[in-house]
Amino acid sequence: MRLFHTTVKMTLVGVIATLLARLFRLDFYMTAGVIAILSIHLTKRDSLIYSLRRFIDALFALVIATLMFIGFGYSFFVYALFIFLFCYASFVLKIAEGIVLSVVLVTHLYLEQTFSSALLINEIYLLLVSIGVATIFNILYPTSSEKELNKHVESIDQLIRDHLFMLSLLLKDPAYNEEYYRHYIAIDKKIQRTIDIVELVDKDMLFQNDHSYLAYLHMRKEQNSYIRHMYQQALKIKRLHPYAREISAFIVELTYDIGVYNKAFIQLKNLDLIQQRYKDATLPETREEFEIRAILYQILNEVESLLMVKVSFHHSYPEFGLKHAN
Repeated sequence: MRLFHTTVKMTLVGVIATLLARLFRLDFYMTAGVIAILSIHLTKRDSLIYSLRRFIDALFALVIATLMFIGFGYSFFVYALFIFLFCYASFVLKIAEGIVLSVVLVTHLYLEQTFSSALLINEIYLLLVSIGVATIFNILYPTSSEKELNKHVESIDQLIRDHLFMLSLLLKDPAYNEEYYRHYIAIDKKIQRTIDIVELVDKDMLFQNDHSYLAYLHMRKEQNSYIRHMYQQALKIKRLHPYAREISAFIVELTYDIGVYNKAFIQLKNLDLIQQRYKDATLPETREEFEIRAILYQILNEVESLLMVKVSFHHSYPEFGLKHAN
């Protein structure tokens, strides 16, 4: 849908900018449509930023080209030299998004073969009409909303629950680790795709956006890295251990608390009780049992890190749960 909306915006701004430029009797009025289309991107924020850069770059090009043509003549050599100097300067100034449209505008000056203030003003009007139309559409065109972000939050939370549930099965059923790992890979890809989508949606929300949703998704991404580590550790276990069954049950319980509210602190207390009980337990008698318990201890450490990330998020965004509920 995002590509469809972007295509619609490009079509509308291209047609409207061209018609307005023609209505204002501007020379080279078709250029206005091209510039307007170039000023549309997948997200509102990118569109506004790049439009501003293009406008600055185009004004810079018109000034430099005019001075060079007046000083050295309207020759093709001067035109070629301008392109080289202008492109290099645009890259250095980090406003290279405007190179293409700027060269098109300067070509109009070159074809005139003489200085004309009227033509120079005409080019500036082309810029104002095209970028103005594109900017208005970028701001007013309805795309993403907070409701859409809430849907993605629910989606990523469910994926994290699925992730942890598969991990709990792996811990108490190590014989089928390859099957669980395939599920893990599939879920991991879905999580990354969801985060990529939210990054685009976040850029569409220009006003009243504290980026808390994006921070939430990146928090889940960081948690996912800890889950990845837990999978890697769990795959090393070749037989079921009593502690593994208990940890599996704890992780299942943990999945019920995955959500926008801050329940991680309570689970940290439960985790601390489990860790303390294991520390007080009798030492392992065999090397195999020692290795398994060491792996399980590392998994519990990863669970602790996973929960601490959630606690840290709620310290930064204490009202997020209420915001999502509304």
